[in-house]
Amino acid sequence: MYSLTWEITIGDYRVQTVKAVKITTSVLNLSDIGTIEMPGQYLNSWKKIEDKVSVGDPVEIKIGYDNDNQKEFNGYLKRISRDNNSLILECEDALYLLNKTISDKEYKAVSLKTLLDDVLKQVDPNFTVDSQYDYTMDKMVVFHQTALDVLKKVHEETKANIWFEDKTLFIREVYYDNAEDKGVIFETRINVQSNELKWIDKADKKVEIEVVFNKPDGVPIKRTYGNSGGEKITRYVNGSNDKDMQRAAESEYDLWNYSGFEGNFTGWLIPVVRAGGSVRLRDVEKPEGKYYVTGVEIEFGQSGGKRKITLGRKLV
Repeated sequence: MYSLTWEITIGDYRVQTVKAVKITTSVLNLSDIGTIEMPGQYLNSWKKIEDKVSVGDPVEIKIGYDNDNQKEFNGYLKRISRDNNSLILECEDALYLLNKTISDKEYKAVSLKTLLDDVLKQVDPNFTVDSQYDYTMDKMVVFHQTALDVLKKVHEETKANIWFEDKTLFIREVYYDNAEDKGVIFETRINVQSNELKWIDKADKKVEIEVVFNKPDGVPIKRTYGNSGGEKITRYVNGSNDKDMQRAAESEYDLWNYSGFEGNFTGWLIPVVRAGGSVRLRDVEKPEGKYYVTGVEIEFGQSGGKRKITLGRKLV
């Protein structure tokens, strides 16, 4: 039988007693969140919380079985509170550092990587950007803004999947398929605790694709393709002529119009799956498929450990 183990550090302090840990990661939100709950009786050993940890301290959470712990969260202590006689430590990933005003500047015809490299290094020279999204912003004006303001604007305009791992910012086109990632294998009757999965046949799907090109003057050009009244997916493109936009819309439609699973399922702490990665689902009644993972929610505590995995689109 497996025993739950952990290594949690906040600044120089190592947490000894844990009631519960919850970690929420997603490529659809800009930040990952970690919450550490300590039991009420543990508070009595802390004469002053501030003597142990402080808001802004770096946080690392490793959890697993039998001391084979995996790093599941890396960020900063954002808030300390008490609830129902428990001590609650709320943490945020590296996005926590971006609420810092940066230099005024006007960017023209700039790639996402070049823009965000310049912005993040004004916050911390150790930030790096890993971008696989070939997208050029025609114009970006920074005036009395924080690095967080800029990142939010990029996310709003491009709808890209953006997330941090330590101090590396990853940027991917929506549901990017990394061919080298073969997908972590899950078999619905073996290593899945429960699921809220629903199989949708291609013939029953309604998908409408909208491609958008933002002209330099800010006026958008839009083209649509597919079935109105169903799921609407918006993609921002660089091509401004009708032929390029039509081709982009049809290509995106082919990616989304498939038979496959939608929803989420829950496994144990192993195998490890990350948001932005992929899983390969095997079911005795349905064809095997590789799916993009948009989010992972981990719960760890007295009742055990589990990993809830939310699917994006089918990749293969």
